[in-house]
Amino acid sequence: MKQRIFVTGATGYIGSAIAARLARQGHQVFGLTGRRERAPALEAAGLEPVIGDLTQDGEWLGVLQNCDVAVHAAFDPDAGPALADQAALEALRLASLDGRVRRVLYTSAAWVHGHGRDGLADEETPLAPLPLVQWRAAHEEIALDLAAHEVEVVVLRPALVYGEHRGILGGWFAEAHDARTVTYAGDGAQHWSLVHRDDVADAYALALEHAAPGERYLLADESRHTVKELAEAVAEATGAKAVPWPAADLVRAHGALGQALLNDLLVSSSKARRELGWVPRHLSFVNEAADLWREWQSARPEPVR
Repeated sequence: MKQRIFVTGATGYIGSAIAARLARQGHQVFGLTGRRERAPALEAAGLEPVIGDLTQDGEWLGVLQNCDVAVHAAFDPDAGPALADQAALEALRLASLDGRVRRVLYTSAAWVHGHGRDGLADEETPLAPLPLVQWRAAHEEIALDLAAHEVEVVVLRPALVYGEHRGILGGWFAEAHDARTVTYAGDGAQHWSLVHRDDVADAYALALEHAAPGERYLLADESRHTVKELAEAVAEATGAKAVPWPAADLVRAHGALGQALLNDLLVSSSKARRELGWVPRHLSFVNEAADLWREWQSARPEPVR
């Protein structure tokens, strides 16, 4: 059934993939972006551009109120991610009270599980958010509270996302291209759960159709590579050299982000596979590193001359 869907962060790393995927399904997708010059890219992807800022009132709120579904995928490090997310939740509340929004897909992150239980987690594992995402656990509950206004809310927790030219792993390819090095966190013995952005988009499309209200889903490709193995795969694909960044120096330079990059966590996506029928197409960053390098090269913006 064709629906009117509002996507926040529609030009962002995750949101752009989700919005394009939903548009290809035949939905009428309205993509929110704070930069007018990005409107043509949204139109090219089959979306209807909406110009606005989550932290400020504007005409975009009226568009949201007139949609059936809202997908919140925006992440604004410049405005302060927690404050921008809080503004989005308030907009969703208003759209449910004085609008037609009755289903919400809310984006959280696997890092809300912290270190998990001995480095492992599924949806039943108690939350212990890393300092970088301390606010996310509370915001999940605020989103789920929209059920009081007859809104069906589903929380999705992607692992570390890769693919295209953006993201932390995209930064590794950029470093390899520019400096011929790939700098990894600490000694690299820790594990990162990963998921390709196209697989994330597929999961959201399936959640729209099949997820029960109030459920939470971790999204990961189930690979078990160490961070050092990931970095060495990028180095081999690009002809660069993998080099460690001592943990103390990393934390001194990047604070909570550095701590998060040192975290050792593998999450299970069995629930998403079982209940949504989600089957990731990308199963190993290490095995696909050469293809991902070519993808990065083709996806990165042309340099300004």
